[in-house]
Amino acid sequence: MKSIGKSCIMAALTVMAVCTGFVSCSDNDDAESTLNPAEKEVADTKKHDTALLLCTFGSTYNESLSVYDDIISDFKAEFPDVDIYLSFTSRTCINRVEASTGVSRYELDQWLKAIGNAGYKRVAVQSLHVIPGEEYLSLMNTDIKKYFMIQWFPNIDVLRGANLLASDEDTEAVADALYQHYKEKLADKKNIVLLMGHGNPDENYSANGKYSDMQQALQAKAANKNIFVGTVDYGEMLFWPNEVEENPADRITDTQVVRSQYPNCLYSQIMQYCDNEGLAPSDVNVYIAPFMSIAGDHAHNDLWGLEALAEHDNDNYYQNTVELNTNEYSWRERLTKIGFKVDTSFEAHPIGQAGADHGIAEGCGMKPLGSYPEIRRIWVNHLREQWDADAWENGTEYQ
Repeated sequence: MKSIGKSCIMAALTVMAVCTGFVSCSDNDDAESTLNPAEKEVADTKKHDTALLLCTFGSTYNESLSVYDDIISDFKAEFPDVDIYLSFTSRTCINRVEASTGVSRYELDQWLKAIGNAGYKRVAVQSLHVIPGEEYLSLMNTDIKKYFMIQWFPNIDVLRGANLLASDEDTEAVADALYQHYKEKLADKKNIVLLMGHGNPDENYSANGKYSDMQQALQAKAANKNIFVGTVDYGEMLFWPNEVEENPADRITDTQVVRSQYPNCLYSQIMQYCDNEGLAPSDVNVYIAPFMSIAGDHAHNDLWGLEALAEHDNDNYYQNTVELNTNEYSWRERLTKIGFKVDTSFEAHPIGQAGADHGIAEGCGMKPLGSYPEIRRIWVNHLREQWDADAWENGTEYQ
């Protein structure tokens, strides 16, 4: 009996030890799963009492890395006594970027909580968005004001820097930089420059008007008025109007109907330009570029259609397969179908590497807005103006 009792006790202790081990491992796993990965980076970086968080939609493409590096360098030069961090506002980009580029990105709330918990006395937030659209308003009004300032860290002073095209003066400055860059091309009536912006699909956002303002400012500088701005999301400035993917039968196929009823879509505008100048599409060289901070997914796929360029670089494909009236095809593909000569030598992704997954780190010629030092300077100036005006505020003012 004693032997059996001793054995039972030992067995029970063993079971308890094993169970305790399981519970301990489970507790550790739970603790690790709730750790904020941005905490360590902020702790390792913190050298000053003021932090600057640069906020952008984000990208998974390798081409974006050098542009973001340039932007960060500009802000470091202007604000040397500030710790600078970069946040993506797109969770999709965050989830994919590490696998494609090897660079870790964190969600905005993780950055904000890590910065707030690190003991910073002041936090500046600078938007790298182009227009004051949905992403920008959500960032400033919800993430920064509602959560960071009011709910989480009401005693930390905050400074908010505006998006790129915050004023008419900003529009003029960006237009001047772009015009100077394309001035030589625009001097020839047989050249057209097309810029692709993003745009908000909800047409109630007045911010979409920034694209029309930009085109107007550019055409005021270009004597031939041969530069145009379109978008991938904003209805009135799509390449082709009313693109209904769910029901192909509803698509508009009559080009004359499009031109008469939708004169502001990109197709109508460039065809009208050709008519005015007595040019056939085959007479015209088209230069295309992203009107976005970086050359990411839209630049690669919606603008250039690089995967198709790698696989189908032949006239038969464009004439017999590509449709004008569907978003399935890029601007370049549809321009080629119409008969325009899309330039692939001035500023383009190398054709030999057109099929590269998530772009290439070096050698891409696409020139986004963030590649212009004078345009990057506008973002820097927005923050500098607020800084010099001592426009810091905190959440206690809203309690």
